[in-house]
Amino acid sequence: MRKKKAFLIFLLFIVLLIVFPGAGCRPGDDEIDTGVREEEEALIMGEGIYVGQIDSRSVEIEEDGQAKAYGLAEEIDVSEIRSGSKVAFTYDDGGERPLLRSIEVIEPAAEEVLRGEGIYTGRIDSRSVEIEVNGEYRAFALSSETVVEGLSDGSKIAFTYRESEQRPMLLAVEVLEEPEDEAGDEILEIEAEGILVGQIDTQSIEVLRTRAFALGEGVEVDHIAAGSRVAFTYTETGERPVLDYIEAVDSHPEGELRSGILVGQIDSHSVEIEYDQAFTLGAAVSVEEIADGSAIVFTYRVGPVRPGITSISGL
Repeated sequence: MRKKKAFLIFLLFIVLLIVFPGAGCRPGDDEIDTGVREEEEALIMGEGIYVGQIDSRSVEIEEDGQAKAYGLAEEIDVSEIRSGSKVAFTYDDGGERPLLRSIEVIEPAAEEVLRGEGIYTGRIDSRSVEIEVNGEYRAFALSSETVVEGLSDGSKIAFTYRESEQRPMLLAVEVLEEPEDEAGDEILEIEAEGILVGQIDTQSIEVLRTRAFALGEGVEVDHIAAGSRVAFTYTETGERPVLDYIEAVDSHPEGELRSGILVGQIDSHSVEIEYDQAFTLGAAVSVEEIADGSAIVFTYRVGPVRPGITSISGL
C-alpha cells in the first residue's frame, strides 16, 4: 500500500513538471533583466562643453574641440543649463543623429562679466540707475554690493555688469571724470507747461514745448524765416533760457544740437521756438493717468545730461 501511494505521488510530480515547466521561477524575469542590461549597455557616455540649443529639439556639445549636434529625447530638459557649462551625458547613436538620453552639469559656466563706459545720469528708483552709453539711455539694476551713493549725475564712468532676463545688473562703478563746474552750482528747479507726447520708456517721457529764448551775445535770427526748422543750443538760467547758437537746417541735426521750429521773434532780443524735449521721471513721478497729447504743467531740475521731472499733472 505504501509503495502504491509513493508511486502515485511520483506520477503526480511528473505531471506537474510537464504541465508547469516554469514552476518555482517568476515568468519573464530573466528576459526583462537581460533587455534592460542590453539597453543600458547600448548607451554611450560622454563629457564636453555645452554650447547651447540649436532649436527646440537639438543641442550642440563641444567634445575635444569639435562641436557636435545631438537630438533631445522627450524627457530631456536643458532650459537651466548655461552655455559654457561642462556636462556629462549619455546618448544613443543608433539613429540619423545621436540622441541624448541624459545630461548632467559637472561644472557650471562662469557668469560673463561685461564692461562699458558712459555718463551716469542718475537714479531711477532705489534699486536701479540710468547710464548714457553711446547716446543711448540704458537702465541698470543694482546688485546688493553696488554702491552709487555720492556719485554725481553727469559723471563719466567705467562699469562692469552682467546681462539678465529683465535688465542688466550693475556690478561695479569707477568714476573716470567728474562733471564740470559742479562745485557751488545751484540746482535749478523750473516750472513749465507743454504737451505730453508720450513715454519713451518706463522712466522717461517726451514733451512738446513752445518756449521763449533770449538771444545770446552775437546770436542773430534776422536771416531765418518764421516756420523754419532750426538747430540750436541754449543755456538754462532759471529765468529765460539764453540761445547760444541757432541756424536754419533741412533735417534733424546730429550730435548735441536740438531741433525745433522757429515760431518767430518776440522782440529784438528774444524768439519763440517749438521743440520736443526728453525728461527722466523722478522716483515718485508717474504719467500713467495722463493721456498722450494732454496739456501738462510740470517742474523739473536741470541736470548735466537730461533734466529730471519732479512733479507733473494735467491742465
